[in-house]
Amino acid sequence: MKSLCLVVVALLCLVSVAHAAKIDTSFRYATVETEHFAIHYHQGLEEVARKAAGMAEDIHAKLTREFQWQPAEKTQVVLIDDSDFTNGLAITIPYNTIYLQVVPPTLSSTLGEYDDWLRVLFTHEYAHIVSADPARGYSKVTRAIFGKPLPWMDPLSVVLFLATAPPNTFLPRWWHEGMATWAETKYTGQGRGKGSYYDMIFRTAVAEDNLPTVDQINGDVPDWPSGHLPYIYGYRLQRYIADTYGSDVAGKLALGHAGRVPYTISRPAKTNFEGKTYREVYQDMIASLKDEQSRRIGTLSRQSFTPLTTVYDEGENLAAPRFSPDGGRIAFTRRDPHDHTTVIVTDASGQEVASFRRQLSDGTLSWSPDGRKIYFTQAEVNRGFNIYQDLYVYDLDQKSSVRLTEGERLAEVQLSPDGKLFAGVASSRGSQNLAVMAADAPQGKLVPAAVTAFSEERVSAPRFSPDGRAICYVLTDNAGTSTLRIYDVAGRTDRALLSAGNSIAYPAWSPDGSVVYYISDETGVFNVFAYDLRERKSYQVSHLLSGALQPEPSPDGSRLLLAKYTSRGFKIAQMRIDRAQWSEQRGPALPLSRALPAAASKPAGASAAALAAPAPTAAAYQPAKTLLPRFWLPRLYADGPDGTVVGAFTAGADVLGYHSYALSAAYSSERKRGYYTLLYSNDSFYPTLTLRAHAEPFLYADLYQNGNDYWELNRGVSVEASVPINKLESHYRLLAGYELVDQQALTPLQPNGTLFGVPVFQGRRDNLYAGVDFDNVLKYPYSVSSEEGRRISLLYRYYSRDLGSDINLSEYSATYQEYLRLPIRSPRHQVVYLRLAGAFADGDLQFGQQAFQLGGPPSDLNKYPLRGYPVRSMTGKYVATGTVEYRAPIMYPLHGIGTVPAFAEKLHCALFADAGQVWDDRRSFHADETRVGAGVELRADVTLGYWAKVTPALGFAHGFNKGGEDQIYFTLYLGL
Repeated sequence: MKSLCLVVVALLCLVSVAHAAKIDTSFRYATVETEHFAIHYHQGLEEVARKAAGMAEDIHAKLTREFQWQPAEKTQVVLIDDSDFTNGLAITIPYNTIYLQVVPPTLSSTLGEYDDWLRVLFTHEYAHIVSADPARGYSKVTRAIFGKPLPWMDPLSVVLFLATAPPNTFLPRWWHEGMATWAETKYTGQGRGKGSYYDMIFRTAVAEDNLPTVDQINGDVPDWPSGHLPYIYGYRLQRYIADTYGSDVAGKLALGHAGRVPYTISRPAKTNFEGKTYREVYQDMIASLKDEQSRRIGTLSRQSFTPLTTVYDEGENLAAPRFSPDGGRIAFTRRDPHDHTTVIVTDASGQEVASFRRQLSDGTLSWSPDGRKIYFTQAEVNRGFNIYQDLYVYDLDQKSSVRLTEGERLAEVQLSPDGKLFAGVASSRGSQNLAVMAADAPQGKLVPAAVTAFSEERVSAPRFSPDGRAICYVLTDNAGTSTLRIYDVAGRTDRALLSAGNSIAYPAWSPDGSVVYYISDETGVFNVFAYDLRERKSYQVSHLLSGALQPEPSPDGSRLLLAKYTSRGFKIAQMRIDRAQWSEQRGPALPLSRALPAAASKPAGASAAALAAPAPTAAAYQPAKTLLPRFWLPRLYADGPDGTVVGAFTAGADVLGYHSYALSAAYSSERKRGYYTLLYSNDSFYPTLTLRAHAEPFLYADLYQNGNDYWELNRGVSVEASVPINKLESHYRLLAGYELVDQQALTPLQPNGTLFGVPVFQGRRDNLYAGVDFDNVLKYPYSVSSEEGRRISLLYRYYSRDLGSDINLSEYSATYQEYLRLPIRSPRHQVVYLRLAGAFADGDLQFGQQAFQLGGPPSDLNKYPLRGYPVRSMTGKYVATGTVEYRAPIMYPLHGIGTVPAFAEKLHCALFADAGQVWDDRRSFHADETRVGAGVELRADVTLGYWAKVTPALGFAHGFNKGGEDQIYFTLYLGL
């Protein structure tokens, strides 16, 4: 679950000029309000919203008392069912907002152990709000003056932002996620900290001596458990702090940091930890963790562990193994930080025989009865906005996939042994149910029918019995109870086999149908159990140190496949089935740290008053309530060599992102005139509409490469419509607009309107424009660059006197980028990057401001770089450039220095060659006039300020032709 207070995210979400609507335009939102919350929800989520409203004030009372902070404003809560994958987002700038995707979490998400999934999610995200929002001392003063600001696009506002934003915003991820996970654990009956999944991670890390250092949870380590590190070890650190230094220390820390300058995190720590820093306390926590888990390992070691044999271990997260019907092959899903998610098919010994790619998914698979096809679900963008799973089939002979359903929100689909019926989990509006559908329906006509009617509960892991007459599955309610159930297909009846207050998951039938194997943590470890249907008894089948998930019996009943846990992820292993070793008596057990479910299924921890309170009245969503400006910051910039411009800016957006804007206004005392910029985006319908208006000074530095800067007043208004066509791994954008532009000199010109004898354009440049962008580029956690795919951008502008312009001109530009991954295993992630870019203008083009400019190192402002030549050293009506780069990793430091806000991820290099030429009507294109440069760049991927990922590069380039030079330069890449 992502819970971000990251300002960059807030900026993008709230004030960017969006390329696409953020929320499905078919959603119609309503709002219910409580004393401290405004809860927004769309049709179909009425019950979820009512439940959220009923628990919200109870959670508020507990967490504000814990963190000693009362937000001054209502927290906006958005409930949305736009994904089949549980997630949450908390933002405190410019106002407190929580976004919750209302699908029950799966066990494999680490959130799957809960007593009430909505309460756990709500508590976690609101803990972010009350721990990140506090202001004290200087920050209380700046908030009273400026509000909670976002930065503008200049260095001064970034500095002011650092000085005025809530200081806790800039704390490390492990602080934010540790606090929220600790609060979720303390204030719900379950929470991740009380779960067997987290305990499995800690126990195995100690057993295998694979514990992260504090700098590693500070940074972004790509290895397992990768993005979960701040949650897991941040929680464990906060738990240790509370246990050691007092139950009220969370609030003391939140307030202590709230009065400190960003990144000065040691003083509040030393004040509350008897002079120790976070780094020292983390080391104490690791020692305590080792001691605790060593005792637990000792308890488990009193009995011999079940022998497991590794079948396949190449990859990090290997999930859902499935035997082919004849038992000769094994299929499973492999997730790995080095590569794309893939379905692997091996022979029975684990030797790979086939593979195919898979997108974001639940990981499960199902073979066809003849063993020639594999059925699977995966996500794709639905209606341009939503991430929903559908059913696909991969033909092993044809080596191709076909999509079978469209927008049906299916998961964990299994085909019956006779191949006539599918069973799966169908999600809708916060609820999951068992669904079946005929397998012989025409392609595209497969429609699941729900056969259960559970509300706001989780259904998981349906499996057909060997005769196809029954489906076993697990129901997890909102009181902490898991129930193994059987649905009779012919009789359409449903009954419970067994229920428990601990986790029950992943049922699988024995080949003769007499036993259902399943995973349970009743011993404190995820072990294999078996329920004998004739005896109506449950037996413990395995006794493991770490744990395992997803059992799969072989067709001959002799062995079980498992996803075995290690400190480096899940691996495929197998164990021998020997019924003589099964036991009704449980082996050595660890105590469960969570409370068992109450007899009544009321929400855990809810007060009687909260349960008895009447449901608040709903009203239609009103964007204006969250649209008004919440902050401002001053601006200071120049409009000439000696000119100073003073101004201010603000920005805002309604909580659903239907309307967003940014506004800047400034005044130049020297020129006695004002400047402004307005950006407005409307995402309430399709397509996105954007309005831009501005009157700002603009600098053409060294306009004609003669050492003279030229300042102009650039005024304009534009209206644009953009249409996104999105897929999960590819994106198109069509755009069109009309722009009115007026350019007037601010720099004094000679009487004939020239600058040192060279003509300068003044007047109107109104134009129509249209373009298309395409992107299917992919990269992975260990990548030093994008590795696969291409980017294409085409843009056409038409200037005409008939449109009010002072020129007639057609301008065409295109960029093509290709990423080619080299099939080299050591070192991996070597890439060849190709880039072709060009433009030409047909018509009136005789002024320097409109000429295409070539030269210099790459940057966001330099459209046509040419390393080895001075910036803008060549200009003309036509430009063509090409680049080829060989990119390769050198090393992966994956370390920082304690809690210092800097983390070194990767060191890599690029060998490059650039070529380019500009020409015009007076100077035609000649191949021998092409400028060529080549060189090398040393690059590093680093995380700064705990959040910002940047790639600084130091380069050397040599230009081989006229005007070329030896350059040593520094540049900064954002997202290579």
